[in-house]
Amino acid sequence: MREARLVLVRHAQAGNPGDWDGADRDRPLTAKGQVSAVRMAQALGDLLPASVELLCSPYLRARQTAIPLSQALDVPVRQKKWLAPGQPAGLEVEALARNLPANGGLVLVGHEPDLSLLASCLLGAPGGRSLVHMGKGDACGLAGSLPGPMRLVWHLPRRVLERLADGEAH
Repeated sequence: MREARLVLVRHAQAGNPGDWDGADRDRPLTAKGQVSAVRMAQALGDLLPASVELLCSPYLRARQTAIPLSQALDVPVRQKKWLAPGQPAGLEVEALARNLPANGGLVLVGHEPDLSLLASCLLGAPGGRSLVHMGKGDACGLAGSLPGPMRLVWHLPRRVLERLADGEAH
C-alpha cells in the first residue's frame, strides 16, 4: 500500500452522548473502543511513513485513540485545539499548512463531521461537498502538498484496520 503524507483518524467508539452526564469533552471510549484503538494502532503503524508527527483533539476520546498509536509509532501526541469538534475546515487547512512536515507524515486524530469535511476540502471538493465519510475508527491517507488539492491514497474502515492488525487482510 502506498504511503500517505497526511492521515486522518476518527476516534474509536465512545459512549453514547445521551448516556453521559459530564462534559462532552470528557466522554471516554467504551471498553470495545479501547480495544479497537489498540488494534487500529497496530495496523496503522505498518502503513505510515517512518517519520510522523501525531496531533489530536484535546477531547478525551480522541486522546484515548491517539495514545496506542503514539506507542506503536514511538512518537509523542500533541493536542491541538483546532482539532476539537466544530472547527471550520478552512481553519484546519491553514493549521495543517503550518504543521505538515517537509519530510515524513502527519497523523491527525479527531471527530466527525470535521474530518470528512477536512478530507473533502483537501481533495478539492466543490462547495463543501462530502467525498469521504469517516466512520468511528476509520482512517484515510492523503498524498500531495498543501494547499492542495491532495489525492486520496486509501480509506480504511475500522473493521478492515482490525483485520489487518489480526493479519487477516492483505
